[in-house]
Amino acid sequence: MPTLELLEQEWSHFFDVDDLNHSKPTALTIEASEDECMDLARRFSVEAIKKVNAQLSLTLEGGIIHVTGQFDCVVTQNCVVTLEPFDTALSEPVEGWFANKESMVSFAAAKKERDVARSQAEVEVLDEKDDPEPIVEGRIDLGELVAQHISLAIPAYPHKDGVTYEVGDDDIVIDDKSPLRKNPFEALKDWKENR
Repeated sequence: MPTLELLEQEWSHFFDVDDLNHSKPTALTIEASEDECMDLARRFSVEAIKKVNAQLSLTLEGGIIHVTGQFDCVVTQNCVVTLEPFDTALSEPVEGWFANKESMVSFAAAKKERDVARSQAEVEVLDEKDDPEPIVEGRIDLGELVAQHISLAIPAYPHKDGVTYEVGDDDIVIDDKSPLRKNPFEALKDWKENR
């Protein structure tokens, strides 16, 4: 089995699992530096990320570290209508699970591996809590966990408040005298006769 290596990402905040309080949740706040925000903006193909922080709580639940919390960030994107840059404040929940894969494998993950080995059929994707991310070299990367949640929260088609796209394909009206055809096969109706 290949050994896992914890790679540094655009925003890595490594947490040593030995620092985890086993009797109560461990709370911490993490914040990205200016350079890390610039690297994240490049990764997510946005104009800028001005601020990123997250308030997290880590709890040990039966050998699995459950991370919960919330991130806040400000993302600058170009409006899809006006192409002008504007800021969007994002605030979303964060959740993740981590486990030492060498010492424990969940029943659901073991069953999935068995099903994959038996057939080439598609196998259902497990919930993350049933197939947690690995703890690598005794550490987990909380910055990367938050970055993944940010990537899912960034609007795919950003537009400034109050800006709408007014003319679209559904506004085209085709009347009987229009040169536009109603039926895409209308051009073929005389084809057989002309051959």
